[in-house]
Amino acid sequence: MSADIKSSNERRRSVRVQKTFIIRFCAKNDPSQKYEISQIKNISRTGICFTSTKPLVPGVIMLIEFRMPYVSDMISLEAQVLDSKEKVKNVVYENRLKYQNVSLEALIVLEKIENYNNQVS
Repeated sequence: MSADIKSSNERRRSVRVQKTFIIRFCAKNDPSQKYEISQIKNISRTGICFTSTKPLVPGVIMLIEFRMPYVSDMISLEAQVLDSKEKVKNVVYENRLKYQNVSLEALIVLEKIENYNNQVS
């Protein structure tokens, strides 16, 4: 099954699914940092976009965890921050991240999210 976008104007390699799952995230290299909680803006097989109350530093690897209706276990992902843009001055930042080292279990769940979205669209 291909997740490629057909539009020539679209740069994304994977279909973005608009879901509002709750996530937890923190910087991988700072184990003393507590996880923050946020909400997903969109998610795909290759990356994720979510909001935060602080800007994330491009290049930093983040640990992301969330639960889905499809599986009982927590889904854990590592992702590199590509961009963090201020959306509401000093309050809300929108963050784009690309996954790294995705486990087979996480990939299966990401595919299920995409497939479910295609069925209900």
